[in-house]
Amino acid sequence: MRKWKCMDAEIQAHALKTMTGFINCLSFSLLQHPIIKDSIFEMLVALEGILQAENERTLNLAADVTLQLVRSLGKSICQYPMLEVIISLSHLLSLCRLPVGISSAIALNCILTNLGPMRFKSHKEVWNVLKKAGTVGNLIHAFEDFEDQVQSPEYFTEMTSLLKTILWRWPLSRYHVWNNTRMLAKLGDYCANSDTSVVVSVLEVYTVLALCGNGAMKLLERKELLFQIVQSMGKMHDYSVRVKALTVLQHLTRSAKGCTMVTTSYCEPVIRGIIDAMGEWRSSNSKKIPTDQMALVMEACRSASLTCWAGNHHSCFWNHDIHIILLDIILGNCSTICLTHLAPSSQELIARVNDNVTNARPYVWDILGNLVVHYEEDFLPRAGGNLCYLNILISCACSVAADLMQKCCNSSSSYMSELEPVLRAVLLMVFSSSKCIQRQVRHCLSDMVRPFGDAYLKYILASLQLNATGEVSLLSDSLRAVNNLMSLACYSTLPLYQKLIVKSKGIEILSAIIKMCLNSDIHVSRSSIASHLHSSSDGKTCCWSHVGHWEGEDILLFYSLQTLSQLIEFSNLSCNHHKLTSGEIVICTMCEHSGSQDLINSLQYILSNIFGSGPRWYSAHILSFFGFYGFPSKIGKKMERALHEDVLADLELLLSNGQSLTVHGAILAARCPYLLPPKESFQKEKTWGDGSSKEQESRKDEGRSRREVRMSDRVDGGALKKILDYVYTGFIHVDDDLAKPLKILAKCCGLRSLSDMLHRKLPKWGTSSPSCDFIGALEPAGHLLSDVILEARAAEGRIWSCTLCQSSSPHMHAHKIVLCSSSDYLRALFQSGMHDSHSQIIKVPVGWEALVKLGSWFYSGELPSISIDCIWSNMDAEQQLHELQAYVELSSLAEFWCLEDVGEQSLKVVVSCLKSDKRSSVEIISFAASIGQWKIVEAGVNSIAPLYPKLLDAGELEDLDEEVLDMLRSGYVCYSQGSCKWSD
Repeated sequence: MRKWKCMDAEIQAHALKTMTGFINCLSFSLLQHPIIKDSIFEMLVALEGILQAENERTLNLAADVTLQLVRSLGKSICQYPMLEVIISLSHLLSLCRLPVGISSAIALNCILTNLGPMRFKSHKEVWNVLKKAGTVGNLIHAFEDFEDQVQSPEYFTEMTSLLKTILWRWPLSRYHVWNNTRMLAKLGDYCANSDTSVVVSVLEVYTVLALCGNGAMKLLERKELLFQIVQSMGKMHDYSVRVKALTVLQHLTRSAKGCTMVTTSYCEPVIRGIIDAMGEWRSSNSKKIPTDQMALVMEACRSASLTCWAGNHHSCFWNHDIHIILLDIILGNCSTICLTHLAPSSQELIARVNDNVTNARPYVWDILGNLVVHYEEDFLPRAGGNLCYLNILISCACSVAADLMQKCCNSSSSYMSELEPVLRAVLLMVFSSSKCIQRQVRHCLSDMVRPFGDAYLKYILASLQLNATGEVSLLSDSLRAVNNLMSLACYSTLPLYQKLIVKSKGIEILSAIIKMCLNSDIHVSRSSIASHLHSSSDGKTCCWSHVGHWEGEDILLFYSLQTLSQLIEFSNLSCNHHKLTSGEIVICTMCEHSGSQDLINSLQYILSNIFGSGPRWYSAHILSFFGFYGFPSKIGKKMERALHEDVLADLELLLSNGQSLTVHGAILAARCPYLLPPKESFQKEKTWGDGSSKEQESRKDEGRSRREVRMSDRVDGGALKKILDYVYTGFIHVDDDLAKPLKILAKCCGLRSLSDMLHRKLPKWGTSSPSCDFIGALEPAGHLLSDVILEARAAEGRIWSCTLCQSSSPHMHAHKIVLCSSSDYLRALFQSGMHDSHSQIIKVPVGWEALVKLGSWFYSGELPSISIDCIWSNMDAEQQLHELQAYVELSSLAEFWCLEDVGEQSLKVVVSCLKSDKRSSVEIISFAASIGQWKIVEAGVNSIAPLYPKLLDAGELEDLDEEVLDMLRSGYVCYSQGSCKWSD
């Protein structure tokens, strides 16, 4: 590679002046000439060298020339080798008090901005260069040293502009900013600056940081920072500041947790800020709203997307007359309509909506749907005059939806994008928690579609039939398919059409689409089809994998299930003769060849796997028509046999008919504490054994009585047994004759989800689906019922204390019944009669971190994983090794304790982590080999075999034994010959 080696200041200055003259003569046509291109290549080599000069005057001139050149090149900059120039400019950022610092920042920002879309390899190369040059670190240093009394606001805004560009394009850079306490404090100081440009710059940095899920949480944890953002939404600020503050809010409330954190602290000012910004629509006297006002209104509408999450902020929106604001945006000015005291006709509303063209309309439909679907039964918005604005909004939405349905049926698909948001709003209102709203919307919708209802229903069923048979792909025609499913869901709530849909094979079509979505792994998210949710300025989000909307990742599946929930009771598929064996549904012989078998299998698959809460709730609701109730889980299936064993039972439920049921207090504490007696009423009414020395010896590890709990005379024995089935397994089959007493008992036991399913209540939008786990037994109430201690290996330098006992070793108070249900080894140990079976302490040969994860698996059925996010990527190799060692230890323990699932999950975690980051691979291979975990050794070898020569030269393989080295050599040979597949 050619380098500029001349260090003479005069020659450098002469070269820079020559370049300046050359750049001033450049034009678009000249930039295409090969000779000019070659000259630019030479100039870049010279600039890279001169930018490393020690002369301040030369550096200033070189930075200015570089800026001139990159501005002249524009988007064509990607044709030239810029990496070395990027490094040189990055180093100059540390000279923050000199003019060259700001020139370098502007030039570097111009380069990065004009690079345009890059291939992954090029994108990664640029990031590696920025990381190597310490670009983000230099910018942070510059911010920490910034003094507004000495340096100009322009310097601050240019530096923040460069930082924003880097954070926006390279998500891994965000960690270094949001994890720097001093940096966040400094940004917070300047968020209150009197200069609007400085405040806007700070808010822009917050916005990009909040694209990271971990970064958003860090910002939310800083109350003073959140307060400044909320303040920036106020009317006293410039439009540009309010817009940026609303943008930050939009990202901070991307998750339910973020929304709760914001609204818990600042609900009133946040909602007031959004309402005031949306109200700018009304403050404009002209029909055409000024650009800055319109930008504010649009951002406020986007920020109001926090209405998708349940919470007290909904009532706050209603209290601030959100319904009036929404109607104003949709109709232009609703006051003239409301003054007439007459309900406007459907055609009048449609005409007003069409006359008032606005980009905010789809957001208004979203807000309306979100607010009404979370509507509480006893909550009513205030009326305006003699008319309720909400009634007009409902009529307006139904009228517009019906009009667009008819247009989509009679003409091209050009109205599909316009139909989606308003149709979704109507659908959400139809499924509102409020029966009053449900009736009103359904009545209004029925009136609107009646003139063309049969024809449109025939059209959507025919279209969905093509999707169900595969003649038209669900993916290629996803927007139409989604609209058709939403339309059918609306129709399915109208009594006039329910039986007609069933007669027209609607259930068979829906069942086929559900099966296709599951078998073909089809995923269509709303953001992929709703055009108003697309935005090129949003930037790439990261670390939000834990956030999911209620509908799940596939709305085709969700709307199919939602529609089916309204139709299943009118079908001939319902049958209550199926059985439940070991947590699996066994279809009755009469239904084996009917359509119900495929449907039931699909529903059970959804309930047993990872799907959104919405699809899971509707699957459970549909299965209730077949006599099945609940949410099956792996741990629930394991606990089934514990219900029928009384060896470890510590409670006896006495029924009025003389029968008794033995149960385990720890299970009830976790799943149904209502069945537990108060602590003070526990009495030793019945002891283990008959007093013989042999039985006392076999029971001495129990050390407590089996307590009796006398049930009320009104408790039905059969219903109580089913309640216990549900408590232990989370999934039950109920015969029709037992349903009534079970409804009563489920409600008395506080099992609300089971009670709702038994009463066939539709799932409430946004409600999390219940999980059958026993984590609650690890909480204080369950500690009192603990009968065994799991003791981890002692850690050097760590002092341990426990509030329940005097042990100084790291340990966990557990319950034998839970451990037995998941481990045949522990079951055999406890029942062996040997000395260890009576011990109150089980020594587990793993560290504390591994024991915590093991405890979580025993009580939930799931082993906690490692999120491959920015925190993991920015950990040093030693921290990563510490995290992964716990899983290697668990893998070893799994072999000894016969925990196959723990072994599989541990291997999966280690492999995914090594695939994402290979820095700790050698150490993990060495550690895994030392305890005989060869599957992990093999996975580690596969991940680093291509790097074998480099690692060998660096001396990083010296600690590996010969057997592992042979595996690495063989792996590298295999890789070199291209005979094996290797992970990137």
